[in-house]
Amino acid sequence: MGKDGCSVAFKTIYLTGAPAAGKSSTTRLLADNISPLEIWEYGARLTAFIQERSNELEDQDDLRSKSGLIVRPEDIDAVDDELLQFIGVNRSSSHIIIDSHPVTKENYGFRITAFSLERFRRLNPDEIWMLYTPPEVAIERISRDRGGRPMIDVEQARMHTVLQASVAASYGMATGKPVYLFDSNCSQSELVGQLATRLG
Repeated sequence: MGKDGCSVAFKTIYLTGAPAAGKSSTTRLLADNISPLEIWEYGARLTAFIQERSNELEDQDDLRSKSGLIVRPEDIDAVDDELLQFIGVNRSSSHIIIDSHPVTKENYGFRITAFSLERFRRLNPDEIWMLYTPPEVAIERISRDRGGRPMIDVEQARMHTVLQASVAASYGMATGKPVYLFDSNCSQSELVGQLATRLG
C-alpha cells in the first residue's frame, strides 16, 4: 500500500541490450532513485551458479571471455528456474528489473540462449526494455573497459544490437507486452530519468 492508502502497482521489467549499451551501470543508478527496486543481474547469477558446480570460472569477466566454451544449456535452464522462483516471491512487493542479454559474441560468431516462449510467458514481464547505442560508441566503451568482453568491429557491434532487438521483439509479440527501445547514447542522468518515468 502507498502512503495514501492506495495499492502500489509494481512493475516487472525485462531489460536487454548488447554489451556496452550501459545496462548494469544504468540500473544501479536507477536503484538509487527508485525504491523498492530489485535487480536480477543474469550474468552475475549465472556466474555464481557455475562456480558452485565447478572451479572453471573465476568471476563474471571470466564468464564473458569463455562464454559458450563453459556455459551449458542445462546451466541456463537452472538459472531460468531460479529467476522464475525469484519473480514469484518478489513481484508483488517491489519493482523488478531483469538485466539479461541472451545474445553472446563467440569465437565463431554469435549464440542466442533465449527463454523458451512458454517460460517467458510464465515470467510475464509488464514491459520489455532494450538499451542500444551506435556501434562506434559500443566499441569505444569496450576498448576503455573490456571486462572480459571480446573486442568487436563496427559490423559485429551492429549485428549484436540487431540480434538483441529481434529477441526483444519476439518476446513482445509472444506475450503481447510493449517493447521500449532506449537510445543510451545520452547522459546517464537523462537515461535514468526516462526509465524512472516508465516505471511510473
